[in-house]
Amino acid sequence: MNYRNFVDRQIAFYDDYEARQIAYLTGAMRERGGDLFLDIGANIGLYSVLVARQGLAKNIIDFEPDPRNLYQLGANLLVKGLTGRVGIVAKAVSNRPGPVPFRFFADSSTGQSRIDDNGSPDTVDAVRIDDHVQLRGGIIFAKIDVEGHELEVIEGMTETLHNNKIFLQIESFPEQIEKMSGLLSTNGYTEIHTIGDDHYFANF
Repeated sequence: MNYRNFVDRQIAFYDDYEARQIAYLTGAMRERGGDLFLDIGANIGLYSVLVARQGLAKNIIDFEPDPRNLYQLGANLLVKGLTGRVGIVAKAVSNRPGPVPFRFFADSSTGQSRIDDNGSPDTVDAVRIDDHVQLRGGIIFAKIDVEGHELEVIEGMTETLHNNKIFLQIESFPEQIEKMSGLLSTNGYTEIHTIGDDHYFANF
């Protein structure tokens, strides 16, 4: 744990970080079973560690572009003996591959680092989910926490959405909800639950 960082302090001292969201997601995974868990905006790997330790998905892929989070993610998997269970993609996720402008937040709030199309001088590489995930006819669970870039993530995974049964947990704020819900609806997804700023959609 990096005790200077907000997310780490919540996990270490209070043990309740996104507890309701995690309970709802993992409960759905136990009920359905999963071929693949996608942790998009994995941060230090809280979700993927819990999914791996409970054996809730056959395969797990984490996407995380901030190197500071990546170091902690790798360390967390190592000390918990999970390095062979979780694949790490050190890239952002968007609707376009290649370099994207990226804003790195301070060490005390690395969970807020994000793709920033407003002229950030820094860049990271991005990938589309449709270019990375080849699964067809599977059951996928995905957690998407990308600080306002969730619409673009969805735009870059429409083939995956069409070709699989998918349960989505998406952190999204009011200015994005209507567009995101509309895009998911046209792809056959219905909103089934909400916890705080996390919205849950599924096509099964």
